[in-house]
Amino acid sequence: MPVNFDVQLTERAAEILRDAVKSYDQGTEPAPVLDAVKTGMLGGLDATSSFLAPTSSVLALTQSLPALTQSLPALTTSFRATGTDVAGEPWVRLKRVFRLPGKLPGIWLPPEAELAAMARSAPVIGKLAALAAWLGREGRLVTRTGHLTDDDAADVWRQLRIGPEQLSSLWRYGLASGWFNLEISEDRQQTWAMIGQTAWRSADGDDSGPLYGWVAVFAAVAARALAVMARADAPRARRLHFEGPGVALVVSLFMARPSGMTTPDIEDLVRDRVIGERPPLSTRRAWDAWVQEHGHPAHHLLRELEAVGAVTLPQDETGTVGLTPLALWALRKQFMLDTISVPVLRPLSERMTAADLVAISEAVSEAEFDAAFAEWMRGRDPEQAARELLIYAGSVDPQGRLAAVGIARRIGVPAYHAWTDAMKRPELRGYARVSLSMMAGDLPQSSLPLVLEPDPEDMAWLVTDLLATACGPYDDPDPAEIGALFAEVVPVGRYRQVLGLMGQISHPDNARVLDVLGTHHPDGRVAWEARKTVRAMVSNMARNRGRPGGSAPAARRSGR
Repeated sequence: MPVNFDVQLTERAAEILRDAVKSYDQGTEPAPVLDAVKTGMLGGLDATSSFLAPTSSVLALTQSLPALTQSLPALTTSFRATGTDVAGEPWVRLKRVFRLPGKLPGIWLPPEAELAAMARSAPVIGKLAALAAWLGREGRLVTRTGHLTDDDAADVWRQLRIGPEQLSSLWRYGLASGWFNLEISEDRQQTWAMIGQTAWRSADGDDSGPLYGWVAVFAAVAARALAVMARADAPRARRLHFEGPGVALVVSLFMARPSGMTTPDIEDLVRDRVIGERPPLSTRRAWDAWVQEHGHPAHHLLRELEAVGAVTLPQDETGTVGLTPLALWALRKQFMLDTISVPVLRPLSERMTAADLVAISEAVSEAEFDAAFAEWMRGRDPEQAARELLIYAGSVDPQGRLAAVGIARRIGVPAYHAWTDAMKRPELRGYARVSLSMMAGDLPQSSLPLVLEPDPEDMAWLVTDLLATACGPYDDPDPAEIGALFAEVVPVGRYRQVLGLMGQISHPDNARVLDVLGTHHPDGRVAWEARKTVRAMVSNMARNRGRPGGSAPAARRSGR
């Protein structure tokens, strides 16, 4: 039973979170989050344009690769609401509402016993446990609306030192999470508050009970903290939308790893979720009145999340807010329900694979990755290490390839032979040209490859890789984002040449990228050219199928 009930607790948490954000699937589209995180993420791509010019230096692109590799996780952090399913009912999933990709950067997690200890020590959990003990096995008679009587509330203050405002919050968190249950008498004249199964499971002696109980309470706090707060001043809250900002915040914090979010960023996020990006004057006035009377709602939300053990708050104005390992564990469980993969990173050791190292690079700070890279290189021959990374780079999607290539470049000159061999693979040849050009000054002239100048086909592979990272698995990519990235990587006036080359290479994502550009690029000329290229690709495939033994584009499907 414990295992089955743990699954039920995870699903209950999912229902709480989804219910809080269901309004984001309706009406006005909510404001994107993490704009601050995304700012400048493509700044290193300025040199990519010069790579396309016939007379440019290959070294121009090399300066952009590190910045791009480090920025890739941010490419998935533009959230906005979407529509409804075919039946017309809201299809509420965190993945859908926040436009999350199918895979997110991995996380490091402590052992389950440590996580359970964190769950038990959370102040909110301690107070809920004290309230459950106060209720007792027989429960307490409550009002018809499910609230404690004034006498019982006074008794809670005397015995537990939990005041009315905090008691109101705890009571609603407890009811939402199943820590407490309401039972109506057979004659329907009385309502009793009883200890719920979540509380009983949390009190079990194993480690998973406190963890899964915590998940349900955490979901209740994230989803309900601001709505509970709003009940204290219902007239002022009437024009404000306090359901959902807490869920948007914890998802945003998960996506903002490892840097976290500043308090001003969080204040902006909460404000935009409560009133929208372009609120009417009456809503703006209601917001201003609320803040003047009660303070910024973001501060209350952060205090509640800290009390449940979900966030760490900065010590000064320069610090950032981040999720605790407990919250990372809980959100990973929720994302898994939505078929989003979040790998658990392996502990640092020499036995890590290239795939392990790339996963770490996408999830940790630069300093943490430096330590991981040093540990991985310990005992490895530099050339062999580069070969491992490049073999992995040639076998994964563009985002993984860009990350692996960036790591391989750290090895420097000792990776020369590995990069030379990489020239034989079309998916790596452009990156190999860049890296070998960077090494040219440190190598004898006789050891340089014969051709290091930019090649149009290699350029097309690189551009397709870059665009593929932004053309995510969504039915409705943001045209503004697609247009901005295209402008970063394709020089003005060269889009016909670039799109034509993209249609001729054997890149596995070129058709998808061209289809997204043809459907969603805001510039009609670019969109039309992309659709034209797709039609040409289809025609070529049809002609090739009609030839004896021909089924694929012949000219550019393999390396030179």
